[in-house]
Amino acid sequence: MLSAVISVGAIGFFVVRHWVTVEFPPLDISSSESGQWYSVHPDGALTGDGKPYHANVRVGSENKVVVIFSGGGVSVDDYTEVRPTTSVLSEGFYNVLDGFDQLAKTGVAEDTDGNPFRDWTVVQMPYSTGDFHAGAGANQVAREDGESMTVHHTGYTNLQLVLESVKQITGTPTEILVTGGSAGGFGAAINTDQIVEFFPDTTNITTMVDSSLLLYDWNSASRNVWQSPEQISEILTTDNFTLDALTVLKEQHPSVKILFASSTRDESLARMQSYLNGGEFAVTAQDGEQYQADLTQMVDQLQEKVPGIGLYIFQGKTDKDTGLTQHTIGENTQDKLVANTTPLEWLASAVSGEVTSYGVDLLR
Repeated sequence: MLSAVISVGAIGFFVVRHWVTVEFPPLDISSSESGQWYSVHPDGALTGDGKPYHANVRVGSENKVVVIFSGGGVSVDDYTEVRPTTSVLSEGFYNVLDGFDQLAKTGVAEDTDGNPFRDWTVVQMPYSTGDFHAGAGANQVAREDGESMTVHHTGYTNLQLVLESVKQITGTPTEILVTGGSAGGFGAAINTDQIVEFFPDTTNITTMVDSSLLLYDWNSASRNVWQSPEQISEILTTDNFTLDALTVLKEQHPSVKILFASSTRDESLARMQSYLNGGEFAVTAQDGEQYQADLTQMVDQLQEKVPGIGLYIFQGKTDKDTGLTQHTIGENTQDKLVANTTPLEWLASAVSGEVTSYGVDLLR
């Protein structure tokens, strides 16, 4: 799910390393300025390898908040636990690197004229815990050399600590958008409930999950690998994490507007699904066909179990030989990916109260 291999020369490497490691200045609430980005370093927040974790905040000029969960793979068992991505020149099943602050400025948080969310406060949760932002403990595993290794799955805990650290900036917003792509989409699905409870006086809340469909025994992973709190594990009753999370979210908070997006044959998710099914961490045209079949079934289930859900099904960049399609909306937020409508238009319309669906016919 996360490939961090970068082919660059010596100068290029140092540029990439600087871009990856540069941090926004620490948040000082007394001197923070509208439109500026800051880093937030809560005491006790940790990355997967036990280092201090930080999130990022853009102070907005409107009393509205976007919470963005970033992605970067997942760990589900002992094999994946001992194979994290530990540097920009390595690859693994899940990212444990803290940083990449510049990524906070992309997508829904872009500072561009065409972005209806450009003046909102943004709370961006980088991903470095391998747990879909759902973990609350540590897991001990043995590496291939026999040495013990501790993986801190603290995504859920980190969110709590970050929200407490920025509450003077966020205040009580009139509107909240919770979103994320890939592993971050799973995080948005499972954590919107926590955000609703943190902002009990905000009634206009929308959540958008982008490209987050993987079938597995998530109840076991949450309990035995991520050490998730019981209120998360008990939600995960089937093999479809996102379906479970959004179904319960709608039941418990009917006023929350719920959106789901995916390309038709997501290359990255089809690759990971191959591994979760007991195969290779590789992908074929047939895996893409299976992903589309799984997505078609999920869309039907979402329409049944999550009344009023808005869907955005698209193709995006497509490999002409395999038919595999792009992973997440990504940087295409202002591109008309389907039905002459951009993801931002679809999203802004839902936030305003008009929840619509596009592209479902691509699955039939």
